[in-house]
Amino acid sequence: MSTPLRDVLALVRPRIGLLAAAGAGAGFLAAGRGPGSGLMAAAAGAFLLSCGASALNQVQERAEDARMKRTKNRPLPAGRMTVKAAWALALVCLALSALALAASTGGLAAALFAPLTFLVYNGLYTPLKKRTSLAMLVGGLAGAFPPLVGFAAAGASPLGPNALLLAGVFYAWQVPHFWLFARMHRAEYEAAGFHVPQHGVAQSRAGGTLALWLVGYGALMLLIPAFGLVAQPVWQGLVAALAAALSLGAWPLMARERLGFALVNASLLLFLCFLAADALDILGLAA
Repeated sequence: MSTPLRDVLALVRPRIGLLAAAGAGAGFLAAGRGPGSGLMAAAAGAFLLSCGASALNQVQERAEDARMKRTKNRPLPAGRMTVKAAWALALVCLALSALALAASTGGLAAALFAPLTFLVYNGLYTPLKKRTSLAMLVGGLAGAFPPLVGFAAAGASPLGPNALLLAGVFYAWQVPHFWLFARMHRAEYEAAGFHVPQHGVAQSRAGGTLALWLVGYGALMLLIPAFGLVAQPVWQGLVAALAAALSLGAWPLMARERLGFALVNASLLLFLCFLAADALDILGLAA
């Protein structure tokens, strides 16, 4: 049974927001800042930004959502929430996100990611999904912003090599994540008029292309210890082992959609845990 609170949660999709917050937190810590109020500002800003973008996305795609079994019971297509209310919630989240990021060490530079994310995700990616299978490459940019938000919130350059490398890991993860999800729900996406990734690649080459993306994801992750973003040997070894497992297991992972989707998602969470554990020195290994 739906309640107003459940409808709000369905609109903002907090699980995606938590991943964005974790990415921003990882960026903040990787920039050399320890835990504190700045870390909370970065995480809260990224979380609210994701929530606002999700709410606006559902406003934009309410007609398409109504045609898919997976999404037809969302509050907008089901008629339990008005478009005006959803718009208001999206704008409130955007404003609060900008305020949280502006309160961080990075100030205005961090706060600018709020409108930039809306521009890329809602202004470019969302309408492109109905025009081209390459839309996910644009959407991946927005998905790679959280680590940059964290660097900016810490007062570091979001365009520095370490920031871009960490964002690159997030970007490379986006493609197998979304591609596998789209494969599992291909019929629904096509019925709603979306161009799923498979439309842009011949069926005979789709598996190889996806596996290549996963190898690239692992390769970028392998560079993290090399660039000093993970300093302690135990965490360096775990990140390297995870990267190697992704690369070596690329083909079997891509051949089994649900298992591959679950493990690809778990790999990013594990990676973020290793990064945070190193930065926070939870094993007390730092001299």
